Amino acid sequence: MPTNDGPWTRLLAVLALLVVPWTVLLSGGYVTLVMPWGLFDPFGPYVTLLPEYLTATGSGPPPFLSAWPLGVGIFVLAIGSVTLERFDRGDPRVTAGLLVLVGVTQLTVSWGFFRRGGYVVVPLGTLVAWTIVWWFYWPDLRGIVAPAR
Repeated sequence: MPTNDGPWTRLLAVLALLVVPWTVLLSGGYVTLVMPWGLFDPFGPYVTLLPEYLTATGSGPPPFLSAWPLGVGIFVLAIGSVTLERFDRGDPRVTAGLLVLVGVTQLTVSWGFFRRGGYVVVPLGTLVAWTIVWWFYWPDLRGIVAPAR
């Protein structure tokens, strides 16, 4: 059964999403990791920061990739929310909801690449974000999702 650990542990868990690849793309023997801060080719190694990528796309990324910077914005809000929890000012349900939305944005990115074909796609960020929600926030959400009878 999940435990409801303290606010420091929750904060560290949410911050761990900064180093976890949100989407792993495998295509033609190449690996690209979609991180919250940019694209990372671990074998290059090569990094393209998110602002650089958005600038390079000119008229904007393909529609499904617009979910990536949207997810980053929601993630920044989640960091703020979990930080407020640390000072007994935040609502854990808000943080949980924001993390669920971060996961949805990465499913959108993954689905977009999958539909293009030729990619093996792993929505790792979705799995990690939703695991954080389940592990740390389920006790706070239980009353909303499964009200007592």
